[in-house]
Amino acid sequence: MWDIPIRLCSALFLGFFLGLFFDNILSTQVPLFTLFFSVAGLISGILSCIKKLL
Repeated sequence: MWDIPIRLCSALFLGFFLGLFFDNILSTQVPLFTLFFSVAGLISGILSCIKKLL
């Protein structure tokens, strides 16, 4: 029951914090890595949920 929301949220949070980490290390003015990794995490979470349902 809780497997699908946990997969989706964990992939999104992992992507967000990974992007935030890279933005802090590289001290970017615009959070490009945060946006990129958040979208990548969201897409991978959705794909993981689709695989689980099929």
